[in-house]
Amino acid sequence: MVEKNRIELPKEGQKGEKKRLNTRVLWILGFLIFIFASNLIDSVRGALRSGNGLVILGPLLTLLIVVLIAYRSRGKVQQIREEYRRRFEENKDHAGIRDAAIFSLSWSREIYRDIPEDRKGLVRQAFILIGLGMAIVLFQTGISGIIPVLLIATVVLAGVNLLVWVVATESEEKSRLKIELETARQMQFSLMPPGDPSIPGFDISGVCIPAHDVGGDNFDYVWLGEGQRKFAVALMDVSGKGMDAALTAVYTSGAFGSEVQHQSSVSCMFRNLNSAIRYRQNRKKFVSFLMISLDVASLETEYINAGQCRPLLLRKERITQLDSTDPRFPLGVMDAVEYESHSFRLQPGDKLLLYTDGVPDAMDCEQNEFGEKRLSSAFLRAEQQNGSARDVIDGIQKEILVFSAPAEQYDDLTIVVIHVLPSVTNR
Repeated sequence: MVEKNRIELPKEGQKGEKKRLNTRVLWILGFLIFIFASNLIDSVRGALRSGNGLVILGPLLTLLIVVLIAYRSRGKVQQIREEYRRRFEENKDHAGIRDAAIFSLSWSREIYRDIPEDRKGLVRQAFILIGLGMAIVLFQTGISGIIPVLLIATVVLAGVNLLVWVVATESEEKSRLKIELETARQMQFSLMPPGDPSIPGFDISGVCIPAHDVGGDNFDYVWLGEGQRKFAVALMDVSGKGMDAALTAVYTSGAFGSEVQHQSSVSCMFRNLNSAIRYRQNRKKFVSFLMISLDVASLETEYINAGQCRPLLLRKERITQLDSTDPRFPLGVMDAVEYESHSFRLQPGDKLLLYTDGVPDAMDCEQNEFGEKRLSSAFLRAEQQNGSARDVIDGIQKEILVFSAPAEQYDDLTIVVIHVLPSVTNR
């Protein structure tokens, strides 16, 4: 197949295939004519015995129709097949019984060829079972004569072929979609950091766990300006799930990378990102975005929050939220939004937890949310155990898993932990 649900012969050897096809069709028509002729002879004998000449009228008309069809179809077999394939594929949802039957019967060889190899044996067994069922029905109902049997077999074969074609094309579509999802997944994860950053005096770790094959969460590490003095962590969460959200996340990640290269002002960076997402993406999509810029020498920290969850700061066994009074509209929601940055200074021993809403919104089987309170408790327990940034993430993940089991993960989870080591001093 070269298009969705489209059966087409390979280009190589099409002429030879056409000749073989015409030959097979002629043999089949000849065989049918032979059967009808034999049936006609039997009818003539019966008419001579009974003296009723009308007995031979039905077989004679049938034979005449078959001969007429064979004569009209000579040299046009392939054209007829192509025409009915085109008509069927253009109107699959509203195809008539005749179009569906002719398509199914005339393309039976190609339909069978496209069945996966590991399923052809099952299809053969299905045909055998259907044949046995037909034989039992014919025997029980007392239907006799070659013509009724052939007509019944033809109708059944057309229906079975059509079902096989539907199953085969659905299988092909699923395989194609699986490949596309895996490609999108690889693309999405290729934009995330391959590992934890190595910055003297800091322990930083992050993880993103999509709820599906691909998702709308993403995070990144970047250096701002020259001299690698300011290290930034960005978290994004696209509304929605699946392929559409993942593609928007990929676009936003690329736009963010471009802004980092050409823009030094964090506020201007967010304004440009907002405009890009607003006008270049589906307006039904928006992106919650958080960026924290850390001066690794002075520990001065600047952040802008565009609709993301408020980061948690753990300092001396006390948890506070990094809050802001200005509106926190996600990117892409409104035109000309001015995002203001806020500053504070980290201290040695501080732990900063950044996360998307999939963390507090995780639910158990009774639709209870994990919530900010449980998240703060899990964060505090990690501090009491003197855990590393990775240990904090693993501990929170474990508590979410225990809380929500056996319910499946509902939303993407992204967590980043920034730990200022106790030995750090302002440089």
